[in-house]
Amino acid sequence: MKRFAITLFLFLVFPPLVWAHVGSPNVFFEGKAGPYPVRVVIRPAEVIPGLAEISVRVEEGGAERVTALPMKWNAGRKGAPPPDVARLVPGETNLFSSQLWFMEGGPHSVEIEVAGARGPGRVVVPVDAVARRVLPMPRLLGGMLAVFGSVLLVLFLSLIGAAVRESVLEPGIEPEPTRCWRARAGMAVGAIVLTVLLWGGRRWWDAEAADYQNNRLYRPVSTLASVQVEGNRRVLRLEVPGFADAAPLVPEHGRLMHLFLIREPALDAFAHLHPVKRDRRTFEAPLPALPAGSYQLYADVTYETGSSDTLTARVDIPQASTESSVTSSSTINDPEDAWRMALEFDPKRADRKSVLGSNYTMTWAFPGPLAPNQPVSLRFAVRDSQGQPVVLEPYLGMRGHLALRSQDGSVFTHLHPGGSASMAAMQLAVYRAEGKLPLTAAFGADDPICQLPPASRAEEQWLQGNEDADGATISFPYAFPKAGAYRLWVQVRINGAILTGVYDIRVSPS
Repeated sequence: MKRFAITLFLFLVFPPLVWAHVGSPNVFFEGKAGPYPVRVVIRPAEVIPGLAEISVRVEEGGAERVTALPMKWNAGRKGAPPPDVARLVPGETNLFSSQLWFMEGGPHSVEIEVAGARGPGRVVVPVDAVARRVLPMPRLLGGMLAVFGSVLLVLFLSLIGAAVRESVLEPGIEPEPTRCWRARAGMAVGAIVLTVLLWGGRRWWDAEAADYQNNRLYRPVSTLASVQVEGNRRVLRLEVPGFADAAPLVPEHGRLMHLFLIREPALDAFAHLHPVKRDRRTFEAPLPALPAGSYQLYADVTYETGSSDTLTARVDIPQASTESSVTSSSTINDPEDAWRMALEFDPKRADRKSVLGSNYTMTWAFPGPLAPNQPVSLRFAVRDSQGQPVVLEPYLGMRGHLALRSQDGSVFTHLHPGGSASMAAMQLAVYRAEGKLPLTAAFGADDPICQLPPASRAEEQWLQGNEDADGATISFPYAFPKAGAYRLWVQVRINGAILTGVYDIRVSPS
């Protein structure tokens, strides 16, 4: 009850803060829970303690019962509460919904268990419980609480006065003047005591509020980015002071960091790079032949705790020399790095076909008008110059990647065919729940304690996503968080080359 009261007041008292992350906190998962194909959407609570909304659509298999169990990263299944039963949504036949309390901040996971005609099935989806915002108290409610509080104080003081003045008198006997003065003195002392208590309560509340805003409310990790010219190449350097004391990073698809560069305001230049770790807080990556300009940087990382974050920074890239431009392709020391130049961003452009080099095209099976918070499958098909399907090769262990950004930069996300969940965070959650990994992390160390094994066959299938018959179509589950204009970059590998399709869209208000 105390935590619930604190949560209620935090919702009402403090004004909203701007969240400097990527503006897309929901977690999307599309895969299998044992024999059941499922689509899971987790909408995290915006304050902690708070309620998260869980929806599970069981595509087939005749699900009869669905449960959801929240687990904190350092508690495991033994430290978790009993699972909540997800209820069938009225009017639906296979969509289940539940609400889960997250009482503490930090990395969590939600274990979804499905029971039905095919037997039991289970899947674990990682999610970060992070306090992201606070809300103002409505003036009407504040005025009402002030009036009620004043009335209670007056009544309490009147009770003190009546107790001193008349509590020991027989009914009908008038109190003496001396007793009346004592009652007034008691009320004065009571008023002083109540004033001190209210002052102390205010000090306690201010301390709780300050702790919430300074320590529990999400703050983006401080990130410094710069470009240094070394001989005939430009090198991007990323300094993250917060990495010095944090839990070490764990590889995601074989890389510690997935970094995206987007030139502003045209959004015409895009790069997907994988910096190399130089020390605990420094990463570097040679730049391809990107044009000069101001770029917004996004870097996805996963910590040993299972928490995922997107670091953000701005960086000015200088003009490359002629020699640097010529040799830039040979300076990229990661074969999975890729970049693309495209037309200037224009949400009015209705073309749903993107040219991939000289031999291929990528067509977006546009689902129709898009609205905020509407679950959709973003599907893309690749064809060659003869119109024939092209089999997509694995790119970083999966069939493709999708990077998405709003025009104003308030939303950025990196999607996989299986959703937005981190594979490394999912593995950490599963092995900790099974007792195969310690419930701790090597904070401040260079290397993690937990060594993750190679992806299992089931995990590899999830990374690949739902493959169509011809192997040329790829889809990504998502729901746009708000209305506005967006640009999408869809990356696939064909014959060893990483190719990027580019699309502009507008999401209309619902």
